[in-house]
Amino acid sequence: MNYRHGYHAGNFADLAKHAATLALLRAMREGGPLLVVDTHAGAGAYDLRDAEFARSKEAEAGVQTLMKGDAPDSLKPLADYVRIRNARAGFRDRIGLYPGSPMLALDHLRQQDGWLGCELRADDAEALQALVGRRGQVVRKDGFATAVAQVEDARRLLFLIDPPFERPDDYDRITSTVQAIINARPDAVFLIWLPLKDLETYDSWLRQMEREVLDASEAQMLTAEVRLRPLSNPMKMNGCVLACLNAPQGFETQLAAIVADVAAALGEDGASGRLREL
Repeated sequence: MNYRHGYHAGNFADLAKHAATLALLRAMREGGPLLVVDTHAGAGAYDLRDAEFARSKEAEAGVQTLMKGDAPDSLKPLADYVRIRNARAGFRDRIGLYPGSPMLALDHLRQQDGWLGCELRADDAEALQALVGRRGQVVRKDGFATAVAQVEDARRLLFLIDPPFERPDDYDRITSTVQAIINARPDAVFLIWLPLKDLETYDSWLRQMEREVLDASEAQMLTAEVRLRPLSNPMKMNGCVLACLNAPQGFETQLAAIVADVAAALGEDGASGRLREL
């Protein structure tokens, strides 16, 4: 595993993903105990002062740009949280820390809830374990297989799936993992992140999900796209997609606003955010 999320921490895709994750966690706080499973957890939080990571300038064009002004309503809960986390870390006049999904989830779960994160890379897993401590469980195991193994857990289940897409079978493994879990736990909730480079790859995955998961179950899927620019260069990440299965009631409105606001705040001319229900 060569991928390191530190190079991309705080970029536009993180803002969309984490604003949606925060809205989803808040929507699911009502109800019985919850287990959150993060299949590709990374290091958990990122020091934006790191010279190696800063070379990409993705945080500069993402969270640091967003935080210079007033955040749109849909992104304000995330902006407020990032600001609080930075103040706790000693950054009172700038954004020097970006909280990843593990930190965000752990800070918003209740005492009766649980968290399980998977990370294969040794150094990031070590950093993640130091961050999580006793608040959750960190494993150096395959995230897809680990997710499927949680279907016997009696708690409500929320799966955060965000692979690095270094392997050619990541799209197939997302589909097969969701299929296996839905077959055993039809009520499981999923938030899946995908890069948006070209429509052919994305449409192929949608057709696969419809054929192998949605047509064979009662699950509903929302797909929300952020397009920062036209999809004219398939070698470039032109946007991203958030797919949510079994979303809580009313979440579609929040998700639609999030992708529209990220596109408007950080995109080029013609940027857009759109939501569909499958």
